[in-house]
Amino acid sequence: MSMMSMAMTTNTHMEPQMRTEAAVGRRKGIAGVGLALLVWAGLVAGAWYWVQRSQEEAPVPLHHLHVEGAAQNENQAGQEEAGTATTSVAAAPEVPVIPLPEDAAVPASVCAPWLQRWAALSRTLCEQAQLAPSGAHSVRGQPIAWRDVAPPAGQAADLRVLVVGAIHGDELTSAVLAMHWVPMAQAAVAQDGRAVHWRFIPVLNPDGLLARPATRTNASGVDLNRNFPTTDWERDAPLYWEKRTRRDPRRWPGPAPLSEPESQFLHAQMQAFAPDLVVSIHAPYGVLDFDGPQTPPQKLGQLHLDRLGVFPGSLGNYGGLHLNVPVVTIELHHALRMPARAEINAMWRDLLAWMDKHLQPGGGVL
Repeated sequence: MSMMSMAMTTNTHMEPQMRTEAAVGRRKGIAGVGLALLVWAGLVAGAWYWVQRSQEEAPVPLHHLHVEGAAQNENQAGQEEAGTATTSVAAAPEVPVIPLPEDAAVPASVCAPWLQRWAALSRTLCEQAQLAPSGAHSVRGQPIAWRDVAPPAGQAADLRVLVVGAIHGDELTSAVLAMHWVPMAQAAVAQDGRAVHWRFIPVLNPDGLLARPATRTNASGVDLNRNFPTTDWERDAPLYWEKRTRRDPRRWPGPAPLSEPESQFLHAQMQAFAPDLVVSIHAPYGVLDFDGPQTPPQKLGQLHLDRLGVFPGSLGNYGGLHLNVPVVTIELHHALRMPARAEINAMWRDLLAWMDKHLQPGGGVL
């Protein structure tokens, strides 16, 4: 057989095999495409499921006022369609007012350990704040005290404001500023007719304040301002502590969100008191911080707005971003030296002016 004949014979036998292999390859390609489409469809369906679930489980904001730029509620929209639009909103649900202690020995007993620890604290200032035990206690059993200032009985409050000091026990001035503001809130309600229900918690961390030396953390070594249940706390809070703070013991977020009685108490207040504004007082960075939906105040007295960032487990993150409640964070210049009286007054006036403009019922800007 000639070489040409052998080549033709070989080619004749190879062509069916090549066609078979090509057909198999095409079938495999089609099968691969089909499998990829099935995987893609599964991923899309899974993503849609988690989007729907996250929407169902999203926290319901406690803030009962309309924020700037917020859409009208369904009732108002229906009224507008009917030509009866109104700018009024339903009154906030009533919250019981904490009664003043009838016995003067009660606020005196609250102030006694603080006065013994801090000679610079004025006995008159502390006792005139008329603080009473809330029923909650710190890790070491110290009472957490509070005080309400509210409109007279029979007059509804348009706004509720929660003022918190000494989340960090080594920031004494934060507690003292809250005490200074108690009589100023009384004057704003009684003389100016402001329908605001104020709740003051001057010392959230009594164990840290009474420690020698005073500590940022509570008696368990937990930074209470990293212990609130923000989104993905279990992942983000420990990671931030390890990577960003390099395991700084002063900033340990704790073993779990709300692991501490002090943070549990404040968390309960966020639910039960349902504030329209939280004022969290700190020191000593000398700035003004803000978290939340409204336009932030540009200054309070000599403190100017300088946003410090969002931290896992912080009150600003939890209140401002998770609950949609504005949180004004005051960072005084010094932890042990109070600002001048004129500065205390200026910060108060600026806070009220900002509230008048941005926290009016209905969310309007005056």
